[in-house]
Amino acid sequence: MENNNITVADLDTIKNIIDLACTRGAFRGGEISQVGAVYDKLNAFLTQVVEQAKAQANAEQPSEPQGE
Repeated sequence: MENNNITVADLDTIKNIIDLACTRGAFRGGEISQVGAVYDKLNAFLTQVVEQAKAQANAEQPSEPQGE
């Protein structure tokens, strides 16, 4: 059986699909605000995940020795 877990990369792909669909006029005017709200929430979530990953990577790096 396949791995059915959704990854951050999958969510980023979904965000790109939403953007592309909006660009191509796939949604009606009345739907755009709902689509935009979901897009904004997804974008904010992805930004937060990336920032947390960077902070964790920085915390895991050994600090440089101080001059004695």
